[in-house]
Amino acid sequence: MLGYAIKEALSSIKRTKLTSLAATLTLTICLFLLGLFLMAYMNVKDIASKVRGRVQIEAFLSDQVDQKAAHALAEGIRNISAVSAVSYVDKEMALEIFRKQFGDQALRVLETNPLPASLKIELRQKDRTFSQVKKISQEIAAMPGVMDVEYGRQWLSKLDRLLSGVVATTLFLGLIVASSSMLVVATTIRLAFHARKEAVEIMTLVGATPESIARPFVLEGAIYGFLGALLGSILLLFLHGLLSRRLVELLFLPPSLLMGLLLFGALLGALGSAISLRGTGR
Repeated sequence: MLGYAIKEALSSIKRTKLTSLAATLTLTICLFLLGLFLMAYMNVKDIASKVRGRVQIEAFLSDQVDQKAAHALAEGIRNISAVSAVSYVDKEMALEIFRKQFGDQALRVLETNPLPASLKIELRQKDRTFSQVKKISQEIAAMPGVMDVEYGRQWLSKLDRLLSGVVATTLFLGLIVASSSMLVVATTIRLAFHARKEAVEIMTLVGATPESIARPFVLEGAIYGFLGALLGSILLLFLHGLLSRRLVELLFLPPSLLMGLLLFGALLGALGSAISLRGTGR
């Protein structure tokens, strides 16, 4: 029965070459755009992960906090569940770090060391989101002896907003692609059904079940969706290679996600066919 359905689906595609080509190309564009945003999400997420790997909170201490009090404060901060490590930087170490980064020019007019001691706080990887870092920073800022807290507030907030925006856009585009793809396939299959209406009526008269009649049409839609996803993936691979050579090295979709895109295309095609046949009584 499956062999017959495949044969009938391929025959229908051959008979309606122009319509089949238009449907496949439309699905190719839709699924290419979806793959493009999936690739964008992966690369933004990778950048965010690398940036968050360098996120740390720096708590600047007042001059009244001596080394013993600083270590006691560090021990209190270590008790925060999201904190993975705390290191103490005294005034002399802070001065040496400043000199290595900026030289002595800015310090020559000063008679004393103006830099405060500080605590550098590392967080667990999963807690390096903007909301969590902000919450912990506020908690540390309220501790006695802490003069100020710095954690890259502006760029960390922008990074989280960018990632959220890409996720929302990808989900929205996925809904648009799904709706458009099913509409294209539904229209194509409905045309194919009416072109074979006499053959369908004869099959009904000789006792064919609605499922056996619908199976070739559903399979035809799945073929359109699969081909659209396959061609879209090839276009995406070509674009990825072009951008990686000309601009910057980018991550490509992993095999599991590529396979998911192909299956998603086939599923959309099959669903579009099934929806189109509901109005025909099949």
